[in-house]
Amino acid sequence: MIIQPWAITTLEVLQKLETTPAGLTDKEAEVRLIKYGNNTFHNKEKISVVTLFFKQFLSPLIFLLIGAGVLTFILSEWVETIVIILAVLLNILLGFYHEYHAENTLDKLTTYIKDRTRVIRDGVEQEIDSLLLVPGDIIKLSYGARVPADARILTVNDFSVDEAILTGESMPVTKSEEVVALSALVAERKNITHAGSLVVQGYVTAVVYGTGNETEIGKIASVVSKTTRIKTPLQRGVGRLAWFIFFVVCIIVLGILFLGIIRGEALIPMLILSAAVAVGAVPEALPIALTVILAIGAERIANKRGIIRKLTAAETLGSTTLIMTDKTGTLTLADMQLVSVNEVGKILGNHLHTEEKKEFSREQKTLLELSLFNVDVSIENQREDESKWVFRGRPFEVNIVKACRTHNIPLDTISSLPSNPASYIVLPFNSTNKFSVSEKDGNYVVMGAPDILLLKSKISKEEYLQIESWIDQTSREGKRLIGIATVPKKHKRHFLMEDIKDLHFLGMFVFYDPIRPLVPAAIKNIESHGVKMVLVTGDLVGTALSVAKSLDWQVLEEEVLTGTDMQSLSDKQLLDVIPKIKIFARVTPEDKLRIGRLYQSLGEVVAMTGDGVNDAPALKAMDIGISLGSGSDVAKSASDLVLLDDNFETISLAIDEGRRILSNIKKTLTYLMSNSFDEVFVIGGSLILGLPLPITALQIIWVNLFTGSLPALAFAFDEDMDKEKRKNVGANLIFTKSVKVLIFGVGILSSLLLLFLYYFLIKINLDTAVARSVYFVCFSSYILAIAFSFRSLNRPLFSYSIFSNKKLNASIIIAVVILILTMSIPAIRNIFELAPLSFSWMPFIVFWLILNILLVEGAKYLLRNKNHFFTKEYYLKLFRVN
Repeated sequence: MIIQPWAITTLEVLQKLETTPAGLTDKEAEVRLIKYGNNTFHNKEKISVVTLFFKQFLSPLIFLLIGAGVLTFILSEWVETIVIILAVLLNILLGFYHEYHAENTLDKLTTYIKDRTRVIRDGVEQEIDSLLLVPGDIIKLSYGARVPADARILTVNDFSVDEAILTGESMPVTKSEEVVALSALVAERKNITHAGSLVVQGYVTAVVYGTGNETEIGKIASVVSKTTRIKTPLQRGVGRLAWFIFFVVCIIVLGILFLGIIRGEALIPMLILSAAVAVGAVPEALPIALTVILAIGAERIANKRGIIRKLTAAETLGSTTLIMTDKTGTLTLADMQLVSVNEVGKILGNHLHTEEKKEFSREQKTLLELSLFNVDVSIENQREDESKWVFRGRPFEVNIVKACRTHNIPLDTISSLPSNPASYIVLPFNSTNKFSVSEKDGNYVVMGAPDILLLKSKISKEEYLQIESWIDQTSREGKRLIGIATVPKKHKRHFLMEDIKDLHFLGMFVFYDPIRPLVPAAIKNIESHGVKMVLVTGDLVGTALSVAKSLDWQVLEEEVLTGTDMQSLSDKQLLDVIPKIKIFARVTPEDKLRIGRLYQSLGEVVAMTGDGVNDAPALKAMDIGISLGSGSDVAKSASDLVLLDDNFETISLAIDEGRRILSNIKKTLTYLMSNSFDEVFVIGGSLILGLPLPITALQIIWVNLFTGSLPALAFAFDEDMDKEKRKNVGANLIFTKSVKVLIFGVGILSSLLLLFLYYFLIKINLDTAVARSVYFVCFSSYILAIAFSFRSLNRPLFSYSIFSNKKLNASIIIAVVILILTMSIPAIRNIFELAPLSFSWMPFIVFWLILNILLVEGAKYLLRNKNHFFTKEYYLKLFRVN
């Protein structure tokens, strides 16, 4: 590696790096890779295994358990001490395993997203993984790429980069190959492309001089790579709720302790019991289950070819209410086929080529030859036979090159081959101009959007209208059009945008990109969930309407708005219009950002697809940014979800998975919280009513350990049983009315039922030991039975397949077996101070389980009919006196 390459000439840089413009040999690159290592500079700071393990002790639950364990140890209650230690270890190990798994899930998933770089080796341009770059490699960067390493510029063409990640400069920086001062600061080194910066315009050829930790960003990696571990909004909300319940329970537990002491109970046993009540009331499995649900959801989405870059996205996907999607690649196959080449004379004379011919005419071949000067396509395997060449570049440019090969048009003008020095691109294509410009034999060749080129062409009004009509008619057939024109170069000076006027319009290339066959069904699936979809495209209105028709999507003319129309409307006027719009055509990336923000101001949770550099601000601003796997590095960096297969169906599947995640979070939260009041109500009520204590500290810990926690974790693997349309957003999406009613309504009623059960058993003069055993079995088993009812918070129990969640079945079977062993084996039964129960109690226990299931199902019935029962009018009518 060399130092200060910005202060020496390009020739000196190449000499010092022992390389040439033809690049390194493959053998030399392998040697240097061994010497310098992989090109990685952003190694995330990970929590060590030991730190992660001890982090599990920082839980209020663990504090309570350890405190109870210390008390039992002091009192020489060895059995209680062992069980409490077992409970501590099990919770810590379970929490450690799932948090470690979640910690590594996203890192594993992001390995699917590979950064690729164009590099010249052995004189051949090819694409390689950016990790494999070494000092001395010659790289070629273009619009939309992320700079993979520090490199000295050799040749440049209208090249600008965004270096905000390194310098904080918000405006793009124009680069050149000229030598700068030795003392130049990082921001002043105009002949250097720095790793991590983003190409926003133009092309460059550069030689790599710094990789990995030797790049400027690598040198400050200790600052840049500090990973701020931010919890998701849901995790923070649930965390606050858990601590709130913990403090409330602590106050109640102190009351229980006070009542026990007043009643004459021994202080130390009451302390142990109070700690156990607190343990039972705090849903310790909730944070673990939440982590498991999100991690499993992210993995499931990955199996469907979607990569979640942030766990927050897994939450937000389920709350999406509107999708802004582009056409190319997501709705279509991204297989842009060249259908025909139409010269302007044929268009004006209505002698059109409606389909691709086996052999093009001389005029058509001339247009194809000209187009090669404007394409940016590389050949991966140039040394093989030409018929086997693999091309890389924009789909329509690759298709033009393939058509040229098919019709025996020489490909020596492609940038990756030796080219004519007089022919080169002077203005690369970008989404703002919508055209590119190259120079050939004293002329500028302009290729891009036909309507833009037509406005700049020197033609009569009649010809303009005729060509415009043909463009509209052809685009309505779902075709994509690329225009080509020329204009003489009038001056020897460098190219200026003002030169592009009075063009000689030559003709158009017609492409067709077929609709993906599964997209119509995917759209119907999304809309069935109450999610609205709008098409936002840079294509012509006719093309967008044709795509909508192919999707069986009914769109009226008044439901279409163009970018030009938007320019004449204020934000306030647009807010009144956009709820009725289904298609936004001929829009720019800036228009996309404006549309998305207006939808957000209307309360929509917006997901947006994008693949270009200029899409990045909109992708970042939306609630869910979705980039295409084939899109620019910039777009992928700004997104939350990356579609590896560019398929709209993947969005549909990912949203389904997001809804499953939300559904499972609600089930788990409701299930765990609904039985948090049991010990508090029953023990507190027993003390107030003067009843013997119904349950020991050891029994509480045992039940809490093996009943509630296992089914709660199994809910992470459950289906979305309700599949309801989402009307709420944000925190209300989790803490809905049904969740609150089931937590507090069912939770309090079931706790009062338990107290009544124990009161009844004592008042019928049942032996206290037997009464406690019956209570223990009923308390342990009802939590398991109602788990099946909580698989849906809305639907009746028998309206869905009750036992379809195999992991839930297994967890309940394990818990039941543990309960049976506890009651059947005398040694274990004696440890827990339980009396044997005869089989004659089985009908009573079954009745108890059915009663609790009916309680949950009754609450769900009331919620399903809330518009009838939960209205003021209903109760006025009910209690009205005639």
